[in-house]
Amino acid sequence: MKEFLKSNTVTYNLMSFTGFKSLILFSLLLESPKTYEDICEYFRNHEYIKEDISMDTLRVYITSLKRVGCEVTRTKSPRGGLYRIVSHPYEFKVSAEEAKALVKIYRVILGTSNVEDLLKYENFLRKLANHINSANLLDALDNISIFKNINTDLLSDIIKYSNQKHTLTLSYNSPKSGLKEIKIIPNKVGLEQNKLYLYGISMEYNQETSLQIQRIKEIIDVDIEHSTEIKLNKITVGYELNSLSPNIKLDSEDKIVEIKDESVIVETQTTNLFMMKRKILEYGPLCTVLYPEDFRNDIIRTLKNMREGYKDE
Repeated sequence: MKEFLKSNTVTYNLMSFTGFKSLILFSLLLESPKTYEDICEYFRNHEYIKEDISMDTLRVYITSLKRVGCEVTRTKSPRGGLYRIVSHPYEFKVSAEEAKALVKIYRVILGTSNVEDLLKYENFLRKLANHINSANLLDALDNISIFKNINTDLLSDIIKYSNQKHTLTLSYNSPKSGLKEIKIIPNKVGLEQNKLYLYGISMEYNQETSLQIQRIKEIIDVDIEHSTEIKLNKITVGYELNSLSPNIKLDSEDKIVEIKDESVIVETQTTNLFMMKRKILEYGPLCTVLYPEDFRNDIIRTLKNMREGYKDE
């Protein structure tokens, strides 16, 4: 050690050069296949070795690797013979059963964690799967992932700006009007029925809104100087419910304004027509929207579109 500290040079007196160079070769071939010339150049420029190796010496090092369980092959290429490590005893592999266990953890996190933590966990698993070349793990992730067809870089930016409450101008592919710009003060990114949504306040309507993440194409602008004191517009929605159904459960904001023989008229004030629409649709045929007219027509269009999907069945 004193000799090494003094000269900063590895010599035959300090260690087995065969073992040392064999380890260097092992590490080099793990990166990618190499020709004899590639290996010589690396050894020549190495800070401790600083010398070429003969073909016979290279064979000695390869034999050392094979003796510890490495499978080393040499294949032809335009640049000459390529040496590669096909397999080695130090590989970390994930079996099909182990992949199922990791996905089971994913399912638990899916039901208990926020989207940001879930994205971190999936990114970790994908990096691990790519690093160890595990088709088992990648296939298992593809079957369960909620981030399919999602630009995860864009999603990470949306999560970051949502945490900071910066006003965003987004390019959004609306199912009604196509590609449009939407200005929103984001609140959070959430998961509902295995779909990702951005929740926030629409600057156009001064209402709470929900945007499907998959439909967000890009962030056009970020405004860090927005006003957080926004007075939300409340919309009064009236609907008729079959009062005989045991499945009817009114929320605290619902108010019964008229009682009939087999139904009740309910009014609700809402700042989020998206969530109101979902609530109405969950009632199914037990509910009929009475007003406002725009919202009633929106429900009718949705029901007609749903019916169109079954017209050939």
